[in-house]
Amino acid sequence: MGFSVPPLTRGVKWLGGVTLAVSVLVPVLGQSGKSLAELLDFVPALVWSGYVWQPLTYTFHSGDPVGLLFALLMLWLLGAYLEQSWGTRRFVTFYFATSALAAVATFLVGLVARDTVWVGRYTGNWPAMAGLIAAFAVLMPNEEIFLYLFPVRARWMLPISAGITVLYMVMRGPWWAYLPELFGLGAGVLIASGAAPRNVLLRMRVWWIDRRLRRGRLRVVRGKDDKSGPFGGTGRGSDKYLH
Repeated sequence: MGFSVPPLTRGVKWLGGVTLAVSVLVPVLGQSGKSLAELLDFVPALVWSGYVWQPLTYTFHSGDPVGLLFALLMLWLLGAYLEQSWGTRRFVTFYFATSALAAVATFLVGLVARDTVWVGRYTGNWPAMAGLIAAFAVLMPNEEIFLYLFPVRARWMLPISAGITVLYMVMRGPWWAYLPELFGLGAGVLIASGAAPRNVLLRMRVWWIDRRLRRGRLRVVRGKDDKSGPFGGTGRGSDKYLH
């Protein structure tokens, strides 16, 4: 946001510190690290077998040093800004909710794509980063972000991120490896725009009440005229009687 950088907030330090520690320990510990990765990484087939915690833990392990570096940098620049606006609890909840929803959507695709998505191994916190990008684009669309050396409005980060992810799926592949990032963008938009399940139910209730009122044929009739006699004269009248 301009050339300023936010401070390291509590939630960002905790999430970034654990992600960095786990990502470094996995290759350092050898066989023990490999066993740790098998517990944390998200594999749809293993979730079906009982590893139900993996949609929440796969964000803590990244096997790509460059990807880890950029993800931690984005977590600091975007995450700290959002945490200052939301508070730590809401920020951390959003972080895990977007990554978990991305994993669940990937799991559902895996039920159909058994040879690819179902047995794929997903790691890294890029789905959560995609959710942060989506939240920033939805909530602060007019903020200016420097993408490399070019200033970009936050609203454009959403289509840019989606386009980059699709390019990776098509040109680098395999396509199924980038599904959580793509779904993370969608999850971020849904949650940040207030389309969480609780809000959806609330909006449905409001819609139902509105329909009931319309069926009752409620209408406003003109009350006592402000300048003339009751229900007469040439004045505007006061529309305050509901029948």
